[in-house]
Amino acid sequence: MPMEAQTWKPLPVQYRRPRLYDWLIAGTLAALLYLEPQVPAPIPAIVAFAALRCIRYRRTV
Repeated sequence: MPMEAQTWKPLPVQYRRPRLYDWLIAGTLAALLYLEPQVPAPIPAIVAFAALRCIRYRRTV
């Protein structure tokens, strides 16, 4: 049973559980960046978290 996205009314932020393909993309990006010698240590973890797409910012136009 998939979990629906959860929205907080006062904040334009939405949280959803990452799916399998989100984990695969994030893991692949982190591994590729980790193996690159010019990339500083915390960058692969930050990129992997952003690639999970579990926290989304909602803009109202």
